[in-house]
Amino acid sequence: MDMQNFTSAATELSRTICTRLSRTRLGVGRLAAKLALVAALFIGAMPGHGSAQSLNIAAVVNDDVISIFDLSQRIGLIITFSNLPNTPETQQRIAPDVLRRLIVEKLHLQEAERLEIEVSEDDIANAIRNMEKKSDIPPNGMEAFLKSRGLDIYTLEQQFRAEQAWVRVVGNLFRRLVTISEQEVEDVLDAERAKAGKPEYLTAEIFLAFDEKPASEVQQVANRIHEQIAAGASWPQMAQNFSEAATAAQSGDMGWNTAADLGPDIGPVVAQLQPGQITPPLTTEDGVHIVLLRDQRTARGFEKGAADVTVGLHQLHVAIPPGSDPLTVSEITARTKSLAEGAANCESFSGLGESQGSELSGYLGEFSLDKLNPQFRSMVEALQPNQISQPLRTDNGVIVLMVCSRSTAEGGDPIAEAREKIRLQLLNERLSRMARQHEDKLRREAFIDIRL
Repeated sequence: MDMQNFTSAATELSRTICTRLSRTRLGVGRLAAKLALVAALFIGAMPGHGSAQSLNIAAVVNDDVISIFDLSQRIGLIITFSNLPNTPETQQRIAPDVLRRLIVEKLHLQEAERLEIEVSEDDIANAIRNMEKKSDIPPNGMEAFLKSRGLDIYTLEQQFRAEQAWVRVVGNLFRRLVTISEQEVEDVLDAERAKAGKPEYLTAEIFLAFDEKPASEVQQVANRIHEQIAAGASWPQMAQNFSEAATAAQSGDMGWNTAADLGPDIGPVVAQLQPGQITPPLTTEDGVHIVLLRDQRTARGFEKGAADVTVGLHQLHVAIPPGSDPLTVSEITARTKSLAEGAANCESFSGLGESQGSELSGYLGEFSLDKLNPQFRSMVEALQPNQISQPLRTDNGVIVLMVCSRSTAEGGDPIAEAREKIRLQLLNERLSRMARQHEDKLRREAFIDIRL
């Protein structure tokens, strides 16, 4: 059987096997011990090897099976989009954490099935289209892109299906149980007003919750994630794949916070960083945090009755070749920043994009700050015309934004808008906490067996 037919057969098997296998049930502690052994056995199942090991079972989760082929495909997917070197050493390091994630996704999908929650094919297609845009892949080109790397698009589809199904599960079970009082919102508003004149930090997080997992196990996972990021892994992809915080879908973006907001265990450490640096894994009462400092500023607080702001933005994008080592990534980031700093205005900034940037460089248009995605908004909200942002690492390169215009429209009510944002933030935080608790319950009650 040739590799293409083998891959198709293995994929189909992974999709259809749903047989309950009777073996001794594993608790969470024993599960962690066996996870570490998987790495030594799955390498032969990586695309291109064609080993019969690809049809073996990595784990059983209730009535579902995770094959070694499933595991190797997801590892390949993460490596492809995370700027990690595709080496046996990398594969071995991330295998336990990837298998843990696949087990959790099986539990999420099973719970969605129990609640008769479905994710449509259109929803999956839209998620893939969005990823194509972020990754500079031509429209409808994802399947061919993955195939060229020995990967099946079904792997990505299942990842998106599990993510979207879990969001709907959480909303279905818990949304009606959460209420946010006006006093809670006002308390947050008062705290924001009190920040005026204080240092503020634009941060992103990767959070691993203790919940009922052994602290040593969580710490080990955090250490492995930290090592991968330090070695050049894409922060957005690592946050999206491994963080357990509500911010994971936004690449861990936490917005602007003071050191006090970040807490006594995190704030003082972040305050010592330079933009672009990350903390070591930091242990708090709830879990382990890795925090990226993206930028810093002096807080302005809220100004009652201030006008809505519209900005015109120009983007400089410099591509980073796939598989680049950390030194190359750092050099490209520094070069991009240096180039941008040499532009006096948007006209010269545009010239940089034409001569030095990729096809993604160019004028983006005018946007209300309120309509920008959180990452872009936090990058430019304090900038005046002809000022540039700090560099931002994306999945496929480095971007710097320049504000070309800034205008105000009287009549807006930023306080009312702030109240709604605060309400949504508090809601998401509580739903995230309830989601983690429910996930732990599913894990405790599940039949989970790691097969080697």
